[in-house]
This record gives sequence, structure tokens and C-alpha cells, in this order.
Amino acid sequence: MRKIIWLACFLFTFPWLLSGCNTAASSTAQQTKQVQVDKNYLLALHTANNFLIAWLNRDAAKGSELLTDNAKKSVSPEDLSMFFSGLSNPHHQGFEIIGHENAGENTVTFHVWLYEYYSGDTPEPEKRPEPYTIEVSKVDENTWLVNNLPK
Repeated sequence: MRKIIWLACFLFTFPWLLSGCNTAASSTAQQTKQVQVDKNYLLALHTANNFLIAWLNRDAAKGSELLTDNAKKSVSPEDLSMFFSGLSNPHHQGFEIIGHENAGENTVTFHVWLYEYYSGDTPEPEKRPEPYTIEVSKVDENTWLVNNLPK
């Protein structure tokens, strides 16, 4: 009788264990490619973070320092100022940087979300929109600058 009970337990448990192994293998296969974290990536990410922190803090002077000349020339001074200062309501609330693409050895394109909040409003939850992108390019050995406003 013990052998029958042991065999029944084994027959029910063994497939369950195997399915757990299969799940682990398939989840590993679904992982995204590994990000290579090197000096250039960290400097580009640092620049992207500081640029978006300037946007969050409405600091046009600091944000403009992190733009390439081409980026500054691509928009009017009024539009550049408006990008950073925004409106009194909604106001800049947060940002996310999720994912990137290397566009050559000296340029990284980051996927970013910019969030604004209306004071006094409690909006319904909504699906996150498509991300904006910002390009960050190497200017010299330790300097990276943003090539465009998020678009």
C-alpha cells in the first residue's frame, strides 16, 4: 500500500516539478538583451537624468547647458523656455527613462516618459502613452549633451 501511495505522489508531483523547470527556462528566454554598462553609457545616462531633472525643476538655464548647439537652434528661444517652464497647471510631476538604443559608438537614444499633474484633479487611471525619445551624444571624452527635446 505504501508503494502505491508513494507512486501516486510521485506521478502527480513529477509533472508539476517539470512544468516549473519549463517555466523557468521560458522566462529566461523572454528576458531582454543584457545592457552593457560602461563609461559611455553611464555618462550618457547621467546627462539624460540631469536634463530631465532640469525639466522637472523648470530650470531652463541648467537644461539649456545640457543641449547641443544643434538642439538649441532647432527650436525658438520661446519654445525652449516653454518646454522647461511649462504651465502653472498642469505642472511637471515626474519622468521615467526605460530602455535605450545605441545609435553608433557616440550616441545613445533613451526612451523617456514625461508626466504632468493637474493640481486639484483626480484623473482616472489611463494606459501609459508611447515614450518620447532623446538622443544623447558624446562631445568629448567626459562630456555628453542632449541632441533634441523629447519627441
